[in-house]
Amino acid sequence: MISFSLKSLPFKPFALPVNLQSREKLIIGVAGVVLGLFIIAYLIIFPILDRRAGLRRQIVTQTQALEQMHLLKTEYETLTRHVQQSEARLKTRSKGFTLFSFLDTLAGQSGIKQNIAYMKPSTTNLKNSPYSLSMVELKINVLNMEQLVSFLHGIETSPNLIWIKRISIAKGEKETDLLNAVLQVETYQQ
Repeated sequence: MISFSLKSLPFKPFALPVNLQSREKLIIGVAGVVLGLFIIAYLIIFPILDRRAGLRRQIVTQTQALEQMHLLKTEYETLTRHVQQSEARLKTRSKGFTLFSFLDTLAGQSGIKQNIAYMKPSTTNLKNSPYSLSMVELKINVLNMEQLVSFLHGIETSPNLIWIKRISIAKGEKETDLLNAVLQVETYQQ
């Protein structure tokens, strides 16, 4: 068995030169202690403090990301609920429902059917969806504000999930107390 002893190593003990004054020895000792403290601070304490500051920044960043995720989750749940409600409303429609016939019937009920200059239906297929977007553009001439409001109210309060995408209202050409309107009305169709 090999024995090991520190005394057997060729170390010379550190000793200050003998011819230094005690004041000089004290200054060198203090400088050594300050240098040692600086090395300890630089190699141990500062990295620990930097790591803590980095962890604090990371906690703030991750907390903000978590809050954003909660907001997105709430928005997603709201949108999902809205889609489910819309699908339920679409399923309650009558079997032969078309936007064109609905608007034609509503115009008759509102007393403006004879004022319709044109009705242009169109359909757009939606990507990755079982639904298509049905749109009717219609121009209504020579109607008063009450007739227009009644017609718009009938569209917006319909349980058939119909909405007005665009509306343009202008004064009548001959009679300024009457209006001309161009509407784009949309809904989803299966």
